[in-house]
Amino acid sequence: MRRQHIFAVAAVLALTGLPAYAADLEVQVVDKNCFIEIFEDDNFDVDDPHVVLQGPKEYATLKNLAGKDWSNDIESVIVGSNATVRAYEDKDFKGTEIAFAPGQRVPNLGKLDMANDIESLKITCGK
Repeated sequence: MRRQHIFAVAAVLALTGLPAYAADLEVQVVDKNCFIEIFEDDNFDVDDPHVVLQGPKEYATLKNLAGKDWSNDIESVIVGSNATVRAYEDKDFKGTEIAFAPGQRVPNLGKLDMANDIESLKITCGK
């Protein structure tokens, strides 16, 4: 119903010659497969802190993220099927970089020498 209403408003504005401002009519679509789920412990331990970060988005710092300081506190990750993630050893996207592919699951970042070493992230959507 809402989509029909938006199209109707857009059609009226187009027919009347009034300017249609994108911000007024914008509908945000969330790609539910564009995310990274980060875990405080290895092996995706859901009994300890973990959070899903929706993309596309850049996190120059992981401090105060979902009420927790995630800087240097990530040991495993699950990447959504439509996300590519670049993780950095330092804040502001600096230092050693590691890329995670769509659908990738990493149960132990220690095997990649990145356990508890991530301080910033970039999540992009699309393959």
